[in-house]
Amino acid sequence: MRIGWGIIGCGDIADKRVAPAVKEQPDSDLVAFFSRTRSRAEEFAGRHGARRAYDDLSALLADPEIHAVYVASPQGRHCQETIAAAKAGRHVLCEKPMAMDVSECQRMIDACRTNGVCLSVAYYRRFFPKARKAKALIEEGAIGEVVQGSVSMLGRWTLGRDDPKYWRVTKGASSGGALADTGSHRLDLLCYFLGEPESAAGFADRLALDIEVPDVETLVVRMKCGAHVVSRHALCTPTGQDDFELFGTKGALLASPWDGDELTVVVGRQRETLSLPKHPNVHFPLIDDFAGKISRGEKPSFDGTDGMQATRIIDGCYESARTGKVVRV
Repeated sequence: MRIGWGIIGCGDIADKRVAPAVKEQPDSDLVAFFSRTRSRAEEFAGRHGARRAYDDLSALLADPEIHAVYVASPQGRHCQETIAAAKAGRHVLCEKPMAMDVSECQRMIDACRTNGVCLSVAYYRRFFPKARKAKALIEEGAIGEVVQGSVSMLGRWTLGRDDPKYWRVTKGASSGGALADTGSHRLDLLCYFLGEPESAAGFADRLALDIEVPDVETLVVRMKCGAHVVSRHALCTPTGQDDFELFGTKGALLASPWDGDELTVVVGRQRETLSLPKHPNVHFPLIDDFAGKISRGEKPSFDGTDGMQATRIIDGCYESARTGKVVRV
């Protein structure tokens, strides 16, 4: 079975990554784009060779050639658009972070389950070769029991209010600052490597920028396996940082930057740096897994419950920041 795709939302990710990945995936056809501005949907359809353009979401979801949708709209629309797609019998691959909060995530999961369609979240970094290697090393006990970790995602927000991406720092369109945005990818990796989160304590403040969401967020997460992780995120530092470190009873896994291709494995006094290049289009392995497995009647590697784990941590951090308490997630 070939999978006909509709892409909901005509932004940068849909343009540069999602549409090219769908076109490259051998079991997929790019059928249509949806935008609330018809001319934009037509522009994207023409650029990427899609057959149709819609400015009516219900019309796209009723298109008989569409079997799956990629929800690439701003975060505040993920829940309603996913539920609409599920009710129309369409499989859903949703942009990250999954939704505004855990309750929305659960509604999305329930709707897809009730309507018998698959739901996954676009945490594509799980498909990086370095992530797969790190997961294998942890599972085989190469660094012993993981007891502690550290994540740092620091940088500076420079986009003005007239930029199409400004919704990412607008309350109501986004659920938070860097923690919810790029940080959600790293929190998802924590759950991929270590399992479910148990509790979180954090701070979230706006210290330097004139934006509606926090520009500095710091949290400590305790995972159900017992490991502690410190996670730092900022939108107001001039020096960027992208570090991901896991420490075990026998060694460590180190990546700086995480989005680079190198993974350093430390065991005792031995230190080895592995080069593990990723696909040129980082969305392709995600799209390939989702479409390929659905075309064969199988379930994608990761489901909505997997995608919700990062949101559990994000919600916990913000609740802790409001209440001053450690929050079970």
